[in-house]
Amino acid sequence: AAVADETVAPVVGPATVSMIETAPAVTTDKVIPASPEIVATNFLKASKFELFAGVSMLNFDYTEFDTNGAWLDEENGWLPGLLLGGTLYWPGNWYASLELNYYFGDVEYQGQTQSNDPALSGLYITSRSDADIFDTTAIAGYRFSAARVYAGLGYYFWRRNIRPTMTNSGLRVAGVLEFYSWSYALLGFNAPLFVNEDSRVNLDIRVTRMLQAQMDVDFLGYGGYDNASLNLGEDWGLRLALPWTFQVSAINDATITIEPYYYRWNLNRSNVAELTVNGVGTGTGVVEPQSETRNFGISVYFRRSM
Repeated sequence: AAVADETVAPVVGPATVSMIETAPAVTTDKVIPASPEIVATNFLKASKFELFAGVSMLNFDYTEFDTNGAWLDEENGWLPGLLLGGTLYWPGNWYASLELNYYFGDVEYQGQTQSNDPALSGLYITSRSDADIFDTTAIAGYRFSAARVYAGLGYYFWRRNIRPTMTNSGLRVAGVLEFYSWSYALLGFNAPLFVNEDSRVNLDIRVTRMLQAQMDVDFLGYGGYDNASLNLGEDWGLRLALPWTFQVSAINDATITIEPYYYRWNLNRSNVAELTVNGVGTGTGVVEPQSETRNFGISVYFRRSM
């Protein structure tokens, strides 16, 4: 058998209220500060909360390469998705936002086999790969007159299940289940490109820094191998988007945004981990090749103030 090659000031009363003095007025040059409870209450009352939710379509494009740059395998296809999030605004132009994205479905896999038997390695295969992708970001930012700058953290998780298949000659090829995950830091800038009375188009640029990516491998019983964990290192990424937002109702500032986007990153070649069977070393290693991801897609979401 062979296996597929896998190697986020005090309150002041209204001026209309009149007061009747029953005692001589007393003046003072001292400012009496509000209690912490009053300050906290005013802070919360002054905040504004927006909720947004929508759908996405992601064109997933992932390719793995050998150390000499030779192609090893790739996955391509469209994945539907859902998004949900909220944004909280404070006086002084500060804001914070949390966004959850989930993509699911299956994509086409093209690759080649690998085996302890050289005659069974390097055979071209095709299959389908099930995908579940979670991408979560939490950011804090500052609004200028029109532009915004923001920074934050994110978390990315990809469940990759390459299904069993067969070669052209009828050789059975085992599947493999992999889990990719990493946290990342991000820094972004958002500015308008076009604005009119009812709509606007913005440019959003986001740079990301992957923080210690990891991959876990489940061989699904192939060879009796135990699960293995691999370190994929750190690297930079880039996301570009052109959100087009237009108002659909003045009530609660309801808007719809159509957002085409593109993002990319690379994963480094992993360390070599020895394969074990029931905890005993086999003298054979497993490694995840270097890879690149080049995704694009479109999101449509509804936003309103609560």
